[in-house]
Amino acid sequence: MQQYDLAALNTFVTVVDAGSFHRAADQLQASAAAVSRRLSGLENALGVKLLNRTTRQIDLTEAGRQFYADVVNILASLEEAEEKLQTGCETIKGQLRIAAPLSFGVARVAPILPLFMQRHPQLKVHLQLEDRLTDLIAEGVDVAIRIGTLKDSTLIATRLASIPRVFCASPEYLARHGEPEKPEDLARHACLHYSLLSTREDWDFSASSSSNEIEISGPLSTNNGEVLREAAVQGLGIAMMPTFLVTEALADGRLRSILDRYCPKPFGLYAVRPSRHFTPIKVKALIDFLRGRLGEASREEVSPN
Repeated sequence: MQQYDLAALNTFVTVVDAGSFHRAADQLQASAAAVSRRLSGLENALGVKLLNRTTRQIDLTEAGRQFYADVVNILASLEEAEEKLQTGCETIKGQLRIAAPLSFGVARVAPILPLFMQRHPQLKVHLQLEDRLTDLIAEGVDVAIRIGTLKDSTLIATRLASIPRVFCASPEYLARHGEPEKPEDLARHACLHYSLLSTREDWDFSASSSSNEIEISGPLSTNNGEVLREAAVQGLGIAMMPTFLVTEALADGRLRSILDRYCPKPFGLYAVRPSRHFTPIKVKALIDFLRGRLGEASREEVSPN
């Protein structure tokens, strides 16, 4: 048996998945120099070169590709064996990395996350909030919360809930420009676009059990829902918003819902995780918790008229 340990194997897989020594070091909570030493020690013990290192990227050698495929399966089997030993135990521990969109994370995840952590006090959670599509493998994320239509990938998605949406604008904007009576009227209005989901400036709506799209244009495009909401509140134009972001503004009259007969199609809310041979207990626990809590919130969500 060659002289290397489990830490060296885990470091090798983490470096390959992360695509860099620095990102792997962050995930392993070690220095980049320590990560590099572990990899060099592993290569010396095996007597083969596993990685081609350049200033810009890390590439697997032919031997490295074969070794990586085998080691991933070995580590997965070991983790699964450990999980089986813990099954039936009440204690869930370790680190859990979660990624979520900024606005949704603040509005919906932050209020319920402490309850999940109180149930599992030995679990250390890292919550990453930002308005971009996180690379789960490269960044070592266990679960990402995503909104909208998912693209095909090797990731595994679990639907958590539906997120209703509304067309809305400020009373001042509607007094100045008039209220659209049908979706086609939006073409002559200033429309505020959420750019993260699509670079195309068109909106979907539902009518008589059919779905349609209308091309829109306007003065603002942004990847953050809170920016979009504030622009609508200040009379910059009409926005198509998830209700969790505008419930208070609709209730206190800063915004009015419009085109209620043509409500936009609800978004899907998903928990996405890397495709592995099994799902760790900590990930299952989080997904079950989110499905219960966020599913309830979705059913209770009311769009004021």
